[in-house]
Amino acid sequence: MRLFTMFNTTLLMLLGSVVVLISPSHLFALINLPGLLVVLGGTLCAVLLSKPQHKVLSLIRELPAIVKGQPADFNGLAEFKQLLRCAHLYRSSQVRVLEQEITLATQPILIKGVQLILDRCSLGDINNILRKECARLLLPVQEKSQLLRLMSSYAPAFGMLGTLLGMIHMLYGLGEVGLEQVGATMGFALLTTLYGLVVANLVCKPLAIKLEKRTAEHASHLNTLLEGLAMMQEKTHPLVIRDMLEAHGIPVERVAEKQSKLKPSLRSKWLKLLPLAASHAD
Repeated sequence: MRLFTMFNTTLLMLLGSVVVLISPSHLFALINLPGLLVVLGGTLCAVLLSKPQHKVLSLIRELPAIVKGQPADFNGLAEFKQLLRCAHLYRSSQVRVLEQEITLATQPILIKGVQLILDRCSLGDINNILRKECARLLLPVQEKSQLLRLMSSYAPAFGMLGTLLGMIHMLYGLGEVGLEQVGATMGFALLTTLYGLVVANLVCKPLAIKLEKRTAEHASHLNTLLEGLAMMQEKTHPLVIRDMLEAHGIPVERVAEKQSKLKPSLRSKWLKLLPLAASHAD
């Protein structure tokens, strides 16, 4: 919601600046519905021609959720806890308990990795298979960000197209109208360039950056899981795996703001994860 608030604040500042700069008698001077249709319609048609139709329509349906800020596609802390439990069960040869534990998981990479480990696959095969699975999981969001980047490149071009069409219309009627009419027509034509720049730089690019950031966070989380699964396959002690997870950065557990003062330290949380730490014997 923080990014959504910043987005709204930027729009309000832009609109406020416009209202201050233009004359009160021309409050509707920046409204050009044909020019807006040229920018939006042309951008949409170009994207539909260059990309699969169902992917473009899916992106348009999800735009409100992207603007508001969708929750992360993973629960980092819970998945790291489950990885540590699985590593402990595998190291202590509790295979049946491990099979029951993995049925509770929701992370496809964790489920697939533990199954491959139980099937006695080599470390190289596990890494190859899981990295392809990671790429498949990240692909949908990457395609959406690429579509937004493509739209941000098309919008200014169609804005310029609308401006050129308006100028052509103005030049054809140059001998029949006065100077005031020429100025109004020219301003009307230039609004399409403004619309193209606004759509590209205030809508498409910021949303693409937001999706790219979310994809990078998800990819980092999956890479950490892969490293943990590789250590699990080698029967590394869970405490060492925990230290590796801490080095990558422990996801902060979401708690209510009213309880923020009572939140325990991250170190104590991780110590509670492994009751085996007190009774460990290598």
